[in-house]
Amino acid sequence: MNMKLQRTLKLVLKPTEEQKQTLLETIEQYKFAYNYTCKVGWSAKTWNGIELHKLTYYTVREKTSLPSQLVISARVVATESLKSAIKRKKKGLKSKCPQSNNPAIRYDRRSYTVWLEREEVSLATVKGRQKFKVKVPDYFKQYLDWRVTSANLKYDKRLKKFFLNITCEKEFPDVEPVNYFVGVDLGLRNLAVVSTPDGKINKFFDGGHIRAVSERYFALRKRLQSKGTPSAKRHLKTLSQKEKRFRTAINHRIAKEIVSLVPAGGVIVLEKLKGIRKRIKVNKQNRRWIHSWNFAQLQQFIEYKAQAKGIRVVYVDARYTSQKCSRCGHVSRSNRIDQSHFVCKHCSYSLNASRNIVKNYLASLQRGEVGTGSGISLPVGRCQPSQCSGATC
Repeated sequence: MNMKLQRTLKLVLKPTEEQKQTLLETIEQYKFAYNYTCKVGWSAKTWNGIELHKLTYYTVREKTSLPSQLVISARVVATESLKSAIKRKKKGLKSKCPQSNNPAIRYDRRSYTVWLEREEVSLATVKGRQKFKVKVPDYFKQYLDWRVTSANLKYDKRLKKFFLNITCEKEFPDVEPVNYFVGVDLGLRNLAVVSTPDGKINKFFDGGHIRAVSERYFALRKRLQSKGTPSAKRHLKTLSQKEKRFRTAINHRIAKEIVSLVPAGGVIVLEKLKGIRKRIKVNKQNRRWIHSWNFAQLQQFIEYKAQAKGIRVVYVDARYTSQKCSRCGHVSRSNRIDQSHFVCKHCSYSLNASRNIVKNYLASLQRGEVGTGSGISLPVGRCQPSQCSGATC
C-alpha cells in the first residue's frame, strides 16, 4: 500500500500589463457566472449539478466570453457553496444566498498547464489560452517530479498581485507502524501540552508571549476603530493581515515541534474540538481568547506535517479529559483549579489531560474501536463526576 501526499504551492504570477487586464476581465466574468448560478440555485432550492447546468450554462455562455471549462468550473464551485448554505438553512441555522466580490478561479487539467521547471503556466482566459511567467521559490523545486492536479487563481486587491495556488500530489510507500503514542491537549494558558502514557515526554507550549502580542494587537485595533478615519481603516486592514500571519506562523512552529517528537509510524492523538466554543464555559477574561485563536488550524497543520512523516493522527472525544485524573481516574470539576493548574482531589496527582487523551484512545483500541483522521467517538461513563470514586471511570 502507498500513501498519497498532497501539497499546495502558492506562486506569484508575473503578467504583462495587457495580460493583467485580461486576467481581471476573466475574474470579473467568472464572478458573474458564480453569483448568477448561486442566485438561480438559491431560488430553486437546489444544489444538484445537472439541474444547475441546465438552468445556467447557456445564459452564462451568452452573457460572458468565458470558455466552456470556466463556465463549468464556476458552476461546480457555486454548487459546493449552495450545498453548504441550503443545508444550514434546513437545519434552522443562519444562512443566505452565497455571493462573492472577488472569487478564486478554479482550474483543472483541461483549463491550465504548468511547467514548474520552466517557471511558466498556460491559463484559459476570456481571450483564449495565454502563457504567463511565474516565480517558483527554491523551496518548491523539491516538488518538480510531483503530479500536478488542480489550481486556483486569486487576485489580491490589497497587494495588487495574482496568486496561483497549485495542488500537486505524490505517492510514497507506507511506513511500518510502531507502538508509540503521543497525546496533545490544546488549551488557553498552554497552547499545547504533549505527553506520552509513560510520562517520558511532557512538553508544554506556553502561550504567555503569544497572548501578550495578541492583547497588544487588540488594544491597537480598539484605538483605530474608535478613530474611524480613512487612514485608521487602512491601518486596520494591514494589521489584520499581519496578525493573521503571526498566528499562522506560531501554529506552524508548534505543529512542527510536536511532529518532531514522534518517530515515523507513531500515532498522535488529538481532541475532537467541533462545537467546543458552544460547549465549554469560560470567564470573560478568557472568552475572547478562546474565540480568537485558531485551534482547528493548528490541528490541520499537525495532520499534514505528520502525514509526510508517516505518522497517523487520530481523534478522541474531549469530554472530561481536563477533569479526570490520569493516574487514578477520579473525575471532578474541583480537580481543575484554573485553566493552567490541575491537582487531583483523590490522589493529589498533577499531570492530566494530554495523558488522558492517549489513554482514551488506547482504551478504544481494546474495545475494537479504530480511529483515523476523521475521528472516533468514545462512550462517556454514566457515573456523576461528583460521585465518582475513580474505580470505574
